[in-house]
Amino acid sequence: METNRYDVVVVGAGIAGLTAAGAAADRKLKVALVSTGPGSFVTGPGWLKAQEILRFSAAPELSESIAFFCEMARLAGCPFGGDISASRSLPSLLGDFQRVAFAPLPLWNAEPRDGVSTAIVGIRGLSSFDENFMAELLSERARAMSSGCIYTARKISFARDLGIPATTLRIAQCFDRDAGFRAELVDALRLAASGFERVLVPGILGLDSSAEQIAHFEGELGCSIGEIYTLPPCIPGLRIFHRLESYLHNIGVELFRGFPVEKLEIHDGPGIGLRIASPGHPLNLRCDSVVLATGRRSASLLGGAYAGHDQQMRPLTSAGSVMAPNLFVAGSLLDGDDGEVPHILTGFRAGKLAASTKGSYAAR
Repeated sequence: METNRYDVVVVGAGIAGLTAAGAAADRKLKVALVSTGPGSFVTGPGWLKAQEILRFSAAPELSESIAFFCEMARLAGCPFGGDISASRSLPSLLGDFQRVAFAPLPLWNAEPRDGVSTAIVGIRGLSSFDENFMAELLSERARAMSSGCIYTARKISFARDLGIPATTLRIAQCFDRDAGFRAELVDALRLAASGFERVLVPGILGLDSSAEQIAHFEGELGCSIGEIYTLPPCIPGLRIFHRLESYLHNIGVELFRGFPVEKLEIHDGPGIGLRIASPGHPLNLRCDSVVLATGRRSASLLGGAYAGHDQQMRPLTSAGSVMAPNLFVAGSLLDGDDGEVPHILTGFRAGKLAASTKGSYAAR
């Protein structure tokens, strides 16, 4: 069986795992990211709620971890708008507004704006998004918030077959791959947007598109455009995942996608081993330290002896002893919280702690 050696191995590609891998790689270490697929955050918009920022406001490193994540997202081509000390109201798929501290720019562009005429544009055949429902409810909620923003429903259609039923995933894939489709979309939206200063669309602006590409599309359209997230799979969340994963690969993180970790091998001596169920034969990884960021599934890798963690995020046995000084956990396994803010915070901490073991438990 082939063995690869790393300074840090991160297991899990949710927000916690991606942040941990970025934090370790930022220290110029050899890092691997092992995952069976994207984390659960792709079922939502990927924004950071203001109430989560407030709940963790006293946590050490909160500002540093959020700033690190936002800079990583910017470098990945999916910048966030926002401020840790302020919030804005952004429309949700339920036709109400959520108080959000940070969000990807296409979602950030959907905030209610006094005096800005806004068209909410649906797509014929896309049953997961009702532009009339959204326009009516958001206008009502905006009035209740004393906002002067009025939303008007519009609908567009395409000559091409979008499948039955049409889905945001199919449309986003067409947006990425087909210049002809993007041109048709621009023409249709330009017509629907006539007389409006801004259009809001369901999350369809590509699975892999960068902020620069979306800005170019907006320039062709001739007015501001924003997204409203829809039911899973949520395109804005998937876009964040794809952009961040590509960024990590570009800065040297080795990606092992699609295959689970079969076994975690904690030795009495230096280093930790992992066995991955890769095709043909298992692949062994050996490393100085490991970050487990697969949510509650991390507990199964730790075995029945797992009984919590210490202040250094190291898993403990039922007797209260540290399982391994170079093994760390991040994400929802720590406290059961599924919010993006705590996952960024714990992922950032775990990545830094794992990086700090470099040289202390070098694999030999």
